[in-house]
Amino acid sequence: MSTTDLVVDAQDIEFCLFEWLQIDQLQQFQKYEAFDAETLGLLVTEGVKFSEEVIAPTNREADRAGCSVVDGHAKVPECLHSPYEQAYQLGWAAITASQEFGGQGAPEAIGLALSEGILGGNLALGMYFGLTQGAMELIESFGDDELQQTYCARMTSGEFTGTMCLSEPQAGSDVGAARTSAEHVEGMKYKIKGSKCWISSGDNDLGSNVIHTVLARVEGDPVGTKGLSLFVVPKIKVNEDGSLGEPNDVNLVSIEDKMGIKASATAVLSFGDNDNCYGHMLGQRGDGMRMMFQMMNTERIMVAGMGLGIASAAYQNALAYARERIQGNHIDSHGQDDAPSVAIIEHPDVRYSLTSMKARVEAIRALLYGACFIEDKMHVTEDAEERQELDDLFQILTPMCKGWACETGLDIARAGMQILGGVGFTKDYPMEQYYRDLRISAIYEGTTGIQALDLVGRKMTTANGRLFMTILGKFGQLYEANKGHPRLGPLFARWKEAYDKMTECGMTFTEMIKERGLSGAVLYATPFMFLFSTVTAAYFFLKQGLIADQGLEQLKADNSVSEQGLAKFIEENGKARFYDTKLKTLDFFINITLTRYQAYAVPILDRNYTALDIAL
Repeated sequence: MSTTDLVVDAQDIEFCLFEWLQIDQLQQFQKYEAFDAETLGLLVTEGVKFSEEVIAPTNREADRAGCSVVDGHAKVPECLHSPYEQAYQLGWAAITASQEFGGQGAPEAIGLALSEGILGGNLALGMYFGLTQGAMELIESFGDDELQQTYCARMTSGEFTGTMCLSEPQAGSDVGAARTSAEHVEGMKYKIKGSKCWISSGDNDLGSNVIHTVLARVEGDPVGTKGLSLFVVPKIKVNEDGSLGEPNDVNLVSIEDKMGIKASATAVLSFGDNDNCYGHMLGQRGDGMRMMFQMMNTERIMVAGMGLGIASAAYQNALAYARERIQGNHIDSHGQDDAPSVAIIEHPDVRYSLTSMKARVEAIRALLYGACFIEDKMHVTEDAEERQELDDLFQILTPMCKGWACETGLDIARAGMQILGGVGFTKDYPMEQYYRDLRISAIYEGTTGIQALDLVGRKMTTANGRLFMTILGKFGQLYEANKGHPRLGPLFARWKEAYDKMTECGMTFTEMIKERGLSGAVLYATPFMFLFSTVTAAYFFLKQGLIADQGLEQLKADNSVSEQGLAKFIEENGKARFYDTKLKTLDFFINITLTRYQAYAVPILDRNYTALDIAL
């Protein structure tokens, strides 16, 4: 590959889906009966090809061109129009959307596989797809028949795009401080008035209309989030016959001048400047925040996918550069005047950095694919008790996926830039854009700190700690079943040390509350989330290790490979090499990466409150 091309790690994705998760088992359920192994494999193969050959070539051009405002409307870079149209025509942009409204209805884990390539190829373009589907699913879930028939199919086809409108200039992350108002007109029809900011994909010319989902407060309803209702507010009114009518008094004030994702029209929007903006209420009055959380959680997994897609692309590009860049002599030839120069991948420091990048990419992938497969099973199981357990797991995994994948993805992109050295800081290579584009992910859909507060303050305390105990139970089951594993036993032992320490931290929060109130406990919410997430990623990664070990042993048996001939066999057999590399990558993650994250436990167990006491 070129050091400027996108390469999607199809081999690891296919391993995750088909060998580890065995996703084709979902075909036994009516919801996914059309998705046999061959169909799923074709979707992944062709989806990866589309990302590499159609989406990725637009990334640099779209970034340089950016968005503009012409006659009060946003224009996205011209190079995005054809890939946008192709993505919808071929079904990639709505791969998991309901078949009832024209989507393919594929499993969420397959959607993640496609999203990984698309977001790694052009993050800004992928956001238009993700936000549109999230908004459509809100209408599908909570809208009446009229709303569904008016919007859902046209959003699934990409004719209409969608947004979520929460933030306001004076409120920021404090959504409950929103001032946007809704005045009842008749039935479910309301006049909307107010301003929203930082609205991703807030205006564009990719579709013929933009459908906003807007949180607003009906006059007389209580302050805070409990008083917010949710409305569908089109940019252009839609007539009864489906044709587009007059503008709906939704005005583009400006497009943000941003650090990255230049091709995403992040907008400041004004509703009802001329008292002529109308919205249709979704669901029940005052229930807006609960409904919007459905979209927020959908988008949190999408944003986590940004961390994975960009991190994987950054690793692949850094790896290609390290193989090509000739610089310096090998350290073992120090003092030899005639020693040849070598590719920088031969330098131990570079190998350490690359291995660290690879291990964390694969751990992020394990965490996200594991979470999405849990969601898939939750949608099809008919056992109420199993569904509750799966829902508990998915709920507690969501803030970890979003918070940890994005922050870790950023660290991986930074490491990639360091491997490229000076040229990594230039626009000749994609690494600096990867970093710029991904930086927003740690802020989107609730900052990393908000994800940590959600984990510690809500998910771990819900139902008297049931969610926390559910995932700890899964950890214990995996450890007990495999602590004596001939190859992986020592890794399971090291992992148990980490999750025991993590569990102890969780219990220590109770003592910190007694000593310093809630401030004492949430002081270390973010470090704890990093530790918890790394332990959880290791849980899924170890499951992969069991499959890889089994696969390697089977190959050895099938080919009568002796221990003496194993190294040569691994060198010559691609599948054996993949399994062997997976096991070594797991070893690095458990013994080096996870060990480093355990340092986050120290101030929690010490109950150190310096940050609360220092004069700032």
